[in-house]
Amino acid sequence: MIRCVPPEVPFTDLPDAVLAEYRTEIAAEFETYFAAVSSHIACLDTERSRALSEARVATEAYSAFLNIPSAQKDLP
Repeated sequence: MIRCVPPEVPFTDLPDAVLAEYRTEIAAEFETYFAAVSSHIACLDTERSRALSEARVATEAYSAFLNIPSAQKDLP
């Protein structure tokens, strides 16, 4: 499950004339991208925290499981 979708980097692989003509729009796309990257990093930090917490709970459950005596069948 993807929880944090990264933003797309603005496309600048265009002829210089096109970049010059759309300079304002491309600059705005970069500003939007940089704001989105900050949100994306915050999402990744939150997801990392969630995953670590989940792993801690799983480790505790596994430890408790390992401490349960195993059922031994009586051998003839």
